[in-house]
Amino acid sequence: MLLDMTIANFKSVKSPQTISFEALRDNRFPESKVVAVTEKLKIIKTAAIIGPNGAGKSSFVRALEALKTIVCATSDEVDSPLSVLAGTSFAYSEEKGQPATISIRVYMGSDEESGESVVAHYTLRSDRAMIWEESLYHMVGRSKKRMFERKVKEESLLLGSDNPQYTYRWGKMYRGDKKRLVNKIDAQHTFLEASALKGSETTLPLYQWFTDRLHLLPMGVSNLSEKYLIDQLTEHPEWVGQLVNFLWSLDITDIRDIRVRDGRLVFVHTNVTQHYATFFSLESLSLRRLCLIGVAFFESFVTQKTLIIDDFGMLLHPYVLTHIVEIFEACNTDSGSQMLVVDCNPSLLEPGLLRRDGVYFAEKDSESATVYTSLANYRYSKTRDKTQLQYMGGAFGSLPILSEFNFTAKAKEE
Repeated sequence: MLLDMTIANFKSVKSPQTISFEALRDNRFPESKVVAVTEKLKIIKTAAIIGPNGAGKSSFVRALEALKTIVCATSDEVDSPLSVLAGTSFAYSEEKGQPATISIRVYMGSDEESGESVVAHYTLRSDRAMIWEESLYHMVGRSKKRMFERKVKEESLLLGSDNPQYTYRWGKMYRGDKKRLVNKIDAQHTFLEASALKGSETTLPLYQWFTDRLHLLPMGVSNLSEKYLIDQLTEHPEWVGQLVNFLWSLDITDIRDIRVRDGRLVFVHTNVTQHYATFFSLESLSLRRLCLIGVAFFESFVTQKTLIIDDFGMLLHPYVLTHIVEIFEACNTDSGSQMLVVDCNPSLLEPGLLRRDGVYFAEKDSESATVYTSLANYRYSKTRDKTQLQYMGGAFGSLPILSEFNFTAKAKEE
């Protein structure tokens, strides 16, 4: 499970900014909205980034998306995975083109000997030309143990080499190929991926979290979305009825069946006297998006997932938006799944919907850099929760600054 992520010099983010799923110890916040992985460590089920358009809310999503792309890109399949970092460096830095830094902490389970929690701390510092630094540490309780470090040799850059050299360091607890492997890894690919594919006991669990657990949802309107739905409903035919019921719970009550025909998804609509069928691609954008979210939810209810949903409320009514959050919270009881949503909609601040330590506001500072602030930093009375009204009144910032606009037609020439 994702504990937190920190990014710096990436898109609209300049100085290090962190979004965390780790729950604070505060008895005013509901315990039903956390997963207690150990006695001391609790992880929030649903977190949200809220703010105006253009504030940099999506920078975290793009960073996690880029990190997954880079980590999961094998040298046999992708020659230049770092190309996803093109144009991502903070535009207003004093020094242009500096590497971006992306760091995550993921809960990996409990140590067999001590019973303490084990947290993988992985950091990648890179630009689109090469990886500058890569490291993996394991936090066992309060003890920090190095698994591996990989840093570029500055002297190799002075020689003008197209393939920079690296210094490697391994901890005593690292298990897997070492020296035989490093000479096969170029500046575009990660040691994490290469060692995991060689069966390293140390790196494989985190690599599998990227490949199997981390799910970044597309917008829901593409062929990729339809293929995902077809694959899931074919593997789990019992989910068809669940999906119909899910849509009914959102007041979409004319769909009676969903079928797969010749590699396409077909919806059967029925009213009192008539029925008709239509393809997924011809349905409304909102229905297609709800189907994608619904099936992603079903998957997360049976398998531990970290769902990342950008523009969460796109095309959705505010009541629908809050209701599907409630569905995720209520049904996500045993799998230990979590969800990060990004949106402009203040309906996510409805009292009792999300924990305050799971809500972050995004806004730009005086340097046009994005800053994320936790709602938990502000004073709060559980008996008089007026968070939504306070936000709309400007108490937390992170609101658009609006001004007059008048369109002026070009004056006609005499």
